[in-house]
Formats: sequence, structure tokens, C-alpha cells
Amino acid sequence: MEESKKVPIIFTRDQIESMDNFIKENEGYSRSSFVREAVEYYLGYIDMNENVNYISPLINQNIKLILSRFEAKMSEMIFKMAVEVCKSNILTAYQSELSDRALDYLDRTSKRIVAEHNGTLDLEDTQKYLDEHDVFGDVNG
Repeated sequence: MEESKKVPIIFTRDQIESMDNFIKENEGYSRSSFVREAVEYYLGYIDMNENVNYISPLINQNIKLILSRFEAKMSEMIFKMAVEVCKSNILTAYQSELSDRALDYLDRTSKRIVAEHNGTLDLEDTQKYLDEHDVFGDVNG
């Protein structure tokens, strides 16, 4: 057993009453053992807070790093997809021999369709929309 040393401690009457009530309800405690356990508990609590204050910024820093890497990869993938879509659009416009007026109309219509669906498109729904609204009626003339 670890060596103990007596030290004077001053408590308020309410603190002594609360301590004595706890001791009565929980056998095996003396005032000394209660105070020692309370001090150990509080020291552990303080130590835990110091560790949280140390670890929390590290966790935050790692999360930011992971998110920035994810953002960079997503941006790169979106850029590559945009390039491929652009190539496809250029080839389609060239093969279809669309006029400037038709290309402008196609651009406006595409933006409206995408905006109406919050950027989420289903190809079958898009085809239905195009068929119902006769999108390519007299545009190329």
C-alpha cells in the first residue's frame, strides 16, 4: 500500500453532511477513503480534459486533410467528365450540322432541364420531356 500523509482539509457543513450521507448509503467508505477517491477521480477528469485539448486539434486537422484530398479528387473527376462531355457535344453538334440558333436553344433547354431536376437527370425522363415538348421541332431551320 502506498504511504499516506495526513493533511488538514477544511470543508463546509453541507459538504460534510453530503459526504456522511454518501458514506452511510455506501458501505466500505470512510471520510478519508471518500476524499482520496474523489481526488483521484478529479485528477483523472483534469487529465482527460488536457488530453482532449491536445487530441481534438489533431483530429480536426486530420479531418480537414482528408476532406481537402477528397475535394481535390472530386474536382479532378468532375473536370475530366466535363472534358468528355464537351468532346461529345462538339462531335454531336458537328455531325448534326446544327445552326448557331439551334445550339443556343439546346444550351438554354439543357440548363432549364437540369435546373428543374436539381442537377439530377434520368435519361428516360429526359427523353420523355424532349418528346412531349417537341424540343427539336423547327429549331434547326
